[in-house]
Amino acid sequence: MKKLLLLSGVLVLLVSCRNEDFDGPDLNDLFGEFSIVEPITASQQSIDFVADGEVVFRGELSKNTNWNILLTGASSGATRNLSGFDRILSAETAAWDGGASTFPAFELEDVYVEITFPNEDNAPTLYDTLSISGLKADEGILITSFEDGFGTAWESFNQSTVAGTIGCGNSEAAKGSCYYGFNGTVGWDWAIGSVTIKPETGTFGLPNSANNLYFNMGFKAIENVGPSNSFVLLWFDEDENGDGIFDESTEDRFTFEYWSQGSEWDLISKEYASLQFDVDGNQVETNGNGLPEPSKVISINVFYLANPQNGNSNALVDHLIFTTGSPYTP
Repeated sequence: MKKLLLLSGVLVLLVSCRNEDFDGPDLNDLFGEFSIVEPITASQQSIDFVADGEVVFRGELSKNTNWNILLTGASSGATRNLSGFDRILSAETAAWDGGASTFPAFELEDVYVEITFPNEDNAPTLYDTLSISGLKADEGILITSFEDGFGTAWESFNQSTVAGTIGCGNSEAAKGSCYYGFNGTVGWDWAIGSVTIKPETGTFGLPNSANNLYFNMGFKAIENVGPSNSFVLLWFDEDENGDGIFDESTEDRFTFEYWSQGSEWDLISKEYASLQFDVDGNQVETNGNGLPEPSKVISINVFYLANPQNGNSNALVDHLIFTTGSPYTP
């Protein structure tokens, strides 16, 4: 009887050892031959992102490996990269919602698809073309994308040698057709120009809480570029007593500056709650109660400044939008 129990124990031990999960890379992933078992195809060739939802890329590979799907707008130049380490491409691993990685955003246009497998020697590069027939819906509270022209309540300032205007229809916008641009030479001052955006009446309809509320904007420096040469200074004026007028001596103006990084579109995103602190985390001094209250914002000023020693200065701004929970994705 003891021998039978001992034999049973040995068998249980062997079975449990054989069923133990193997910790480490699959040998097929490391040394197996790569091939495309089922072709990688898009769920739709023409897509309306509002009506149809996402584009899903489906296919099967012979093993888990790195893959990249680069999407590029034929007209806009917008890009989005999908990537993963999978054997099966599906809605869980390879879906595109119509958004770009940063500005510029996609337009109603053809989109070039390039699929690569960077870790596989001699793997093919796959190509396809999709067509966008309907853009994805914007999520957030849009302040302006300059598509409707200069607002009746807006104000502007430009140095005498600077043109500050809305431009449309030349494929320069971060999203849509229009943008606000500054262009001119100011050899005596950093100040180039500004545009102050105000609602027709009241406030912008922003939520009360500043936490997890993000201000987003596109900024593109074209001439006089770089983190020591040009920047935008943004300020937000809060009407604390509700009289419809901002009084700088008694109410809060929160500001922050963003220096240009290069000559392409930058996507600026800033949590509104963080405006009450400086770069060192100290409370900023304001003339109101010092609390960021986005529901009281009655004007947003975009002020462009550039190094006067560098000759002509040229920059664009576009698509001012607030989002809740996370920064904006074009």
